[in-house]
Amino acid sequence: MEISELSKILKNLRLLLLDVDGVLTDGRLYYTEKGEEIKVFDVRDGYGIKLLQKAGIEIGVISGRSSRALIKRLEELGIEEIHLGRNDKLKALEEILNKKSLKPEEVGFVGDDYLDIPVLRVVGFPATVKDAPDWVKRYALYVSKRKGGEGAVRDIAETILSLRGDLEKLLEALL
Repeated sequence: MEISELSKILKNLRLLLLDVDGVLTDGRLYYTEKGEEIKVFDVRDGYGIKLLQKAGIEIGVISGRSSRALIKRLEELGIEEIHLGRNDKLKALEEILNKKSLKPEEVGFVGDDYLDIPVLRVVGFPATVKDAPDWVKRYALYVSKRKGGEGAVRDIAETILSLRGDLEKLLEALL
């Protein structure tokens, strides 16, 4: 796809949905001796999310898993559209579209594994991470240069904002 076509798609982007494990995290599971799950997040991803929010793009999460650490991080980032413990991600997407009166082409999704393909096939801006399986990459318009949990969301955010013509303005406003 040409950059001008991708720019046109991204101009209409109103909501970016993220998977968690393998996108916001490296996909590995960590447990304490007491059995509590620990998640590790990249601060750069959080800042990318904040930049998208400043540009008027809402962020949401659809994940098959849930944890207290994840909920805490999502609250810190001001993410309100949260759908956890959802293995049928397409059904979650349909609920979000109906609730927000959005069209699929106004939504992006960053997924990293086979369960994400049904959503990647429907949204206007499907994206994935560098370490996603090749089969998943086939459905993405954009593949991050970074691995999940290692700044992939930041890379995708900057790409979106750059192609929309918003990145430079946002960064200048910060300086």
